[in-house]
Amino acid sequence: MIPSSPIETDIVLVGGGHAHVEVVRRFGMQPEPGVRLTLVSTPVDTPYSGMLPGYLAGHYRYEDCMIDLRRLCRFAGARLIVDRAAGIDRAARQVLLAGRPPLAYDLLSVDIGSVPETGDIDGAEHAIPLKPVPAFLGRWSAVEELALKRRGAVRIVVVGAGAGGVEATMALHHRIEKGLEQIENKEITKPDSPRFTILSLTPEIMQGHTAGVRRRVLAALRGKGIAVEAGETAVVIESGRVRCASGRAYEHDAAILVTQGGAAPWLRETGFAADDRGFLRVCETLQSVTDERVFAAGDCAAFDSAVLPKSGVYAVRQGPVLADNLRRAARAEPLQPFRPQRRVLALISLGGKRAVASKGVCAGEGDWVWRWKDRIDRRWMARYGADLPDMTAPAAVGGEEAMRCGGCGAKVPQAILNAVLDRLRADPATARALALDDPDDAAALPAPAGGQLFQTVDQFRAFIDDPYLLGRIAANHCMGDIHAMGGAPLSALAAVTLPYAAPQIVERDLEQLLRGVLHSLGDAGAILIGGHTAEGAEMAIGLTVNGAVRAGAPWRKGGASPGDRLILTKSIGTGVLLAAEMARAAKGRDVEAALGRMLINSGPAVGILRQHGATACTDVTGFGLGGHLLEILEASGCSVVLDEAALPLLPGAADLLAAGHASTLHPANRAALTAACDGAAPEILADPQTAGGLLAALPPDSADACIAELREAGYSDAAVIGDMAERSPGPNRIRFIARTRRS
Repeated sequence: MIPSSPIETDIVLVGGGHAHVEVVRRFGMQPEPGVRLTLVSTPVDTPYSGMLPGYLAGHYRYEDCMIDLRRLCRFAGARLIVDRAAGIDRAARQVLLAGRPPLAYDLLSVDIGSVPETGDIDGAEHAIPLKPVPAFLGRWSAVEELALKRRGAVRIVVVGAGAGGVEATMALHHRIEKGLEQIENKEITKPDSPRFTILSLTPEIMQGHTAGVRRRVLAALRGKGIAVEAGETAVVIESGRVRCASGRAYEHDAAILVTQGGAAPWLRETGFAADDRGFLRVCETLQSVTDERVFAAGDCAAFDSAVLPKSGVYAVRQGPVLADNLRRAARAEPLQPFRPQRRVLALISLGGKRAVASKGVCAGEGDWVWRWKDRIDRRWMARYGADLPDMTAPAAVGGEEAMRCGGCGAKVPQAILNAVLDRLRADPATARALALDDPDDAAALPAPAGGQLFQTVDQFRAFIDDPYLLGRIAANHCMGDIHAMGGAPLSALAAVTLPYAAPQIVERDLEQLLRGVLHSLGDAGAILIGGHTAEGAEMAIGLTVNGAVRAGAPWRKGGASPGDRLILTKSIGTGVLLAAEMARAAKGRDVEAALGRMLINSGPAVGILRQHGATACTDVTGFGLGGHLLEILEASGCSVVLDEAALPLLPGAADLLAAGHASTLHPANRAALTAACDGAAPEILADPQTAGGLLAALPPDSADACIAELREAGYSDAAVIGDMAERSPGPNRIRFIARTRRS
């Protein structure tokens, strides 16, 4: 998205909690001129806590209760950084991230929820925490498989008897029972019932709820045969046993932790004022009591004025106030207080489609409560789904700031460039790939001894709004032509265009972009020797890359022979996924998979392909697999037989193509393929790729060993996709083996 006014303020949201998704939605509905919103979260799908019990019970699909943060951010024009926060540098105003450079902020908000407290339990690693939810879902699948394999004879101990623990227990019990019903329908012998036991630290379950609510829930638990052990404090969790302070032990096949929520450990190290459990102390405006530029919401916030239960209800209600106050803070306007409700409505699922309603001293139970809860939850989720309205364009900012020079007047100021380069030189992680110490106007390149120097250039507009990832992917993409020659990149020149913004924003973006470029260049053993920067309407980057072939002869597209096997090192589908992502039609997790493939450097694949005797090679980029394959066929004088079922596809690519999504270059690529194919070509062959893999021809007796080695080296999608053949007498150069695609 091209901003209509220069960016002046960076608001960074850490965590994809309920309050933050509302902030993103509201900024999408009404963008704030001059403000850039960035959401930091991992994973890309964030669960809605209200529907989690229903999902665990099997009443909802994954998509029903997960908010796709990439789609939401695309709607709002917000950046999404998929990484885990590891700290906050208050002095530098930076969020420290686990897997990438720090991220600068002007205003910061934290909404990361809580994690089960396990400090007093030895061996907690033997249990499965309910949070974070995506990790739990991955581990629970193995327990469910065991339950079905044993025909229900499993023992599951749940540590924690709050509302979350009770709801999760009944939901998981229901899920297993439904799975066992399918066995019962096929066999005469009735399966066993799973044995669930809840360990309650307190004498009563669900502290904070009225006696009437607890009685109803206890009756539901007993009706399902779920045991509740009151006053049992788990002190040691072993593989197969939970030991309690009372001396009793409970055997288990799986132990699930749903203990009281605690603060993320890194929050305690930030230096911000926190309560005795490590949660960030905030005042009534949701600002940190330590730093007015930092906000917090949801479970990770602790109010000085009131002790609030750790409940998603409060996070949901904080969202509108937080969005308004972040907007006001960016404008330097007075902030508004958050007024928590004295009593909130709690709707507690009982496993099946039945629930208990609780508010103050009032309680109700029945199927009607579940239907009521279902309507409320679906209505809330719909606000963040695919039916989001079109974004309202922000008003343009007039005056001198809207007038930008062209030509050399559009260059990034020297002070900004020097400040960024100084930091990159001082950082060992980037200094290894940086050779800009001399002030000369051009760099001298030594000619490779006994070899040739190869040079290539490529550039493109930003297709993601994350400068660091863009830099990494752009470098991988631009080095592809050198790798396709069987060579190694030596040096690069960068041409960078940065969006109009305040000086500090330009400096931040330039540093992130160059850190990404240097990351990929460094991994390939290349250095950055110079470049040019400018301001423009949107971010763009190009690299001129120099390289040499250090061992053996350069590969050419014309070296393939009939009988050679055709190998592709990466899966395809980036073009349609990026196009669909712009239209908010692609699943966020599928886009993440595509970005992950683009981040894979092709350098190691070169050595493996050469070792196994590659005869011809090209990289797969803008012309798509089909277009670049035609270049090999034309240069080698061959035809090819492609195995459609063997083509490695990125998740979601085929479905999106079938639904009519495609890159703007797709039609031209398809037209070039039509005359060369014997029959209708699969649409995926015309899909343009960014930072795609290598397409190589190899002798048939070395292909299988080459694939095995490529996969071991990290190219998990590498595949043999066809065989070179004698040139056909007619125009049809590509024939197909049509088989059903393997799932």
